[in-house]
Amino acid sequence: MRSHCFQRFSLVAGSSVEEVPAPPSHPIVTRGRIAVTQKVGPGYRIVWNEAQLKALPPEMHDFIFFHECAHALVPTTDELTANCVGLQIMRATGRAGAAVEAGLAAFYGPGNEYWRKTVECANAVKDPAKPHG
Repeated sequence: MRSHCFQRFSLVAGSSVEEVPAPPSHPIVTRGRIAVTQKVGPGYRIVWNEAQLKALPPEMHDFIFFHECAHALVPTTDELTANCVGLQIMRATGRAGAAVEAGLAAFYGPGNEYWRKTVECANAVKDPAKPHG
């Protein structure tokens, strides 16, 4: 697993995001989803469906990690907002760029409206989300 979101980005003092694998009976596994971010006390937890995650290309691993971190950072339950903030943070930390974003666009498919709105949102924000430090 990756380093914790807030440790990695030093975003919120005293908060953390724990990452754990989902047990076989967890709803994200039974529903075939990749991950879910849950509020746990003062922090958050990302529960990963490791089998689904392993089936994805590397750039999607990163994007989903940043997407899930964005759920905790903002915080938001809106998937497009999490995509937008996640992509902003990827760009700010040097984890995105033309090749990576082309790979993400290819994953979503030509003309995918969800990806188009993600990029439009990430491009439109004047003060993109940036990690502190």
